[in-house]
Amino acid sequence: MKVSFSRARMRSLGVLAPAAALAGALLPASAHAAAQYNLTLTNSGLAAEFFGIGSTGDVIGDGIEPGAATSQGFVLTPGSTRVAFLGSPGDPNNTHSFSSPEGVNSGGDVVGTSTDFNTGIQSAIEWDANGTPTNLGNLPTIANNYANPDLTAINDNGVIVGFGRSLHGDTGFEISGTQVTQLPVLPAGGVDAEPLAINNNGVSVGWADNSQKTVAVQWKNNAIKQLGGLPGSFDSQAFAVNNKGQAVGGSLDATDFDVHAVLFSGGKVTDLDVPGTGVGDAQANAINDNGVIVGEGGNGDAFIYQNGQATDLNQLLPPGSAVTLIDATGINNSGDIVGTAVSNDGSGQTYGFELTPVS
Repeated sequence: MKVSFSRARMRSLGVLAPAAALAGALLPASAHAAAQYNLTLTNSGLAAEFFGIGSTGDVIGDGIEPGAATSQGFVLTPGSTRVAFLGSPGDPNNTHSFSSPEGVNSGGDVVGTSTDFNTGIQSAIEWDANGTPTNLGNLPTIANNYANPDLTAINDNGVIVGFGRSLHGDTGFEISGTQVTQLPVLPAGGVDAEPLAINNNGVSVGWADNSQKTVAVQWKNNAIKQLGGLPGSFDSQAFAVNNKGQAVGGSLDATDFDVHAVLFSGGKVTDLDVPGTGVGDAQANAINDNGVIVGEGGNGDAFIYQNGQATDLNQLLPPGSAVTLIDATGINNSGDIVGTAVSNDGSGQTYGFELTPVS
């Protein structure tokens, strides 16, 4: 049995801001996290979600412009009130394709995929800081060995990780310049492997399988190492890694059969005991170099873990807030947090949020 872990790509249905507001802009929320965070929400002109933030504050996500048939990837730079949509190679306005960013580095370089509506072909794309796309799927090693390649992360040195379908299964690779290196799978029957994050020291994490289970793994110097899971777990995955080598993700608990948010550090797997643990699935999505972790709790709310304690992020919002934070997907070293929120008016409308610490 393989547990399907979410990577926090929940589709947005709408936003709360007035319909006459500027499309693609951001509006400060009416309430702020008192003495802790300022809360910023997406505007009604753009049904959007945020699922990553870079060290310099660039936010990546996707959204639907009014009248558009599908969502498109975008970047929101610090201080900007409008998102910059990411075009596809040969289709800058995405008239017959859609883009999906998955990672961003300190230089504003973004990686992800682009999919053509007509052919269904998925391409591995890197966008530079100006938003210019390059199809890295055209690199000979990728073009000849992988179908539907996906770029999942890029570090500050420009090293990229991703995966694609090979003859044997989902196979991971690393790109440095034009050099593509295939990442090893696990011994003892390993078939699939997907790297999902990479730090500035070149350590990448993700998951791989063998004949018995799926397990969180680390790649370093082109060698693979199991990170483990909770006792008895037959499925664990790592979604993020900081520059100290600490990784976070989820592990299926053998007692309650729910996914628990976990920290992989120093050869140990620590259950973060986030709100709702054992009630529903939970996972840790991001960790910064200070060891602060964010994710989604088993109670369906976003959480933050710091100083050995997990807290529902909604407890840091003042009473009467118009939203509930349901998933935190990214955090940088400044403590800025991004994720998805839902309206408290019963409409079910969701949109992206950013929390910035109050000085």
